[in-house]
This record gives sequence, C-alpha cells and structure tokens, in this order.
Amino acid sequence: MNFKALLPAACFALVLSACGESDVTVNYKVSSPVDIELYAESYFATIDLKGEEQMGTITAAYVDMNFSSSGDTLVVKREYKMDKSRGYLKNYMPSELAWRVKNVDIKAVDRNVISVEGLDEGYDSLLHRLPMPERWRNQLLNPSYKPHLKRLEKHRWEMDHLLTGAVPVKANITQMLKDQGRLNFALIKIDSVVTKGFEHRDHRKCLDYVVYLHETESFPYYIWEQHVNSNIIPEKYKAYTAGHKAEYDTQFEVMIDPETGIPCQEREVKVGTHTMVHPVTKDTVTFTSHVTNERLYNLKVKYEEPAE
Repeated sequence: MNFKALLPAACFALVLSACGESDVTVNYKVSSPVDIELYAESYFATIDLKGEEQMGTITAAYVDMNFSSSGDTLVVKREYKMDKSRGYLKNYMPSELAWRVKNVDIKAVDRNVISVEGLDEGYDSLLHRLPMPERWRNQLLNPSYKPHLKRLEKHRWEMDHLLTGAVPVKANITQMLKDQGRLNFALIKIDSVVTKGFEHRDHRKCLDYVVYLHETESFPYYIWEQHVNSNIIPEKYKAYTAGHKAEYDTQFEVMIDPETGIPCQEREVKVGTHTMVHPVTKDTVTFTSHVTNERLYNLKVKYEEPAE
C-alpha cells in the first residue's frame, strides 16, 4: 500500500512539517554574506607490526571564511588565522598545509568548482616562510602537489554539494542521485549515499548525510614517512622507497544548512591500504593507516563593545 497517497495533500505543501519531516529542500543560495569560523583537525595513525595503532601526527588549523553569492556563483573567501598542529609531521603534510595558506578564494556553481585562487602562490610562499630542513622544503615544492591540493578542494566541495532540490530526510538516496547525474566522478567510486536526519550544530538545524566511497592516491601524503621514519616499524623498511600508493575506504559525513548549503560539519574517516616497494629486490609490503579529518563550521559571532 502506498501510505503517502493516503495523507492529506496539504501535508506535502509543508516541507518541514509535523507530518514527520519526510523531505527537505536543499538550496545553494546565500542571500547575504555569512561569516564562518572553521576549525580543521586531522589525525594520522598507522598500524605497527604488532597490529597496534600508533598515532603519528595531529594537525589543527583555525580559518576565517566568508560565503556569498553572485548570481548563480557561490564565492568562498578563506583566511588562515592560527595553527595548533603537533606530532611527527605537523609542518609537512601537504594536504594540511593547504589550510595554512594565507588566502584562498573559491568560486563554484552548484557542485562544480570553477576556480581556486591563491593556492598556487600561497603554498610556495608558505613553504619558504616555515622553518624546515631543506630536504623537506625541496620535497614539498614538488610541482605535482599543487594540482593535487586543488583536486582536494574540489573534492570537499563536491561532497558538500551532492544534494539539491527535494531530498528524503532519512533514506538511501544513491539511486536518486545517480538518476540525477550527480555521482559521475572520474577519480572516486561512490558506493552509496545515505541521509540520516537532522542534527543541531552551532544553533543550526543541519541535514546529516554520509557518502561511502573508495578512492586512490598516487602518493600517500607522507604517511609512508611517518610510518617508516618515526620508528613505528623496523629500520629495514626505510629502503622501501618505490611504488608508494594508497587505497582508502572512506566515510565522508556532511552536515549542511539546507537553506543555504553552508556546511555545519564534515567528518572523513578513512581506512587506507598502503603499498611500498623495495627498488632493488622489488619486494612489496603493505601497511594500514587510519585517518580522521574533522571540520567544524561555526557562525562567526560579532563582538560588540559593552555600553559605558
């Protein structure tokens, strides 16, 4: 029996009504500029030869953001404020150093990023300012990194903007998104997308959904360096310097304000299988990583001078 067909027609006119909030309309329209304080924190751990998890690096950055609209184009301006990273690679993870670039501007229409400005020159400038051994600086200045960092910016945006229009509040919406042509990605394989209902974050009612996906990485962002050179495993594995790659099974959870599409929170939980090869013997070994990326988007509260 089609239960919905028995409900009064008036029920469907109320998107968020007492009828159970079965659907919500997701928009990406910011009617007036919104200031956000972002806290981005990441944990990088690997599994040692005894099967125990060893935490290597914890990164943390504070960033100010401004969201606005220009016609159909969404504009995000990002300004780095403070770093609180710690651990073995606190200054050397390229993916996390991107948060410390002074200014980055992103423009997008719906789920498609059309420009990322400030990352190219800002990343190089940052590397020249940070105190570090020259061998690290030379590695981090690898020209292939910046295009990859731009892809990460686009990837986060795409995950935050998968939904549009009327969306079931609690459902497996994978087929719906496929039918809409919103899961056609070249570098990742999405297994499913599930909406989980509403969560209250930062005084906002945010729609919570999870994207289950599989992704690969041609160079695993220095997790090999952390795993091998911080003595998590025996020194003999330092010779396994070739063939570094990674595959991740990832849960990318997003909470958004459905009226504007501005994120409330993102959480990525990634289980990685990493391959490394001995350049002479061609012997191949693998290890496992656990990476968690957490990002909190809080509305910026304007400070008002107390009345005299």
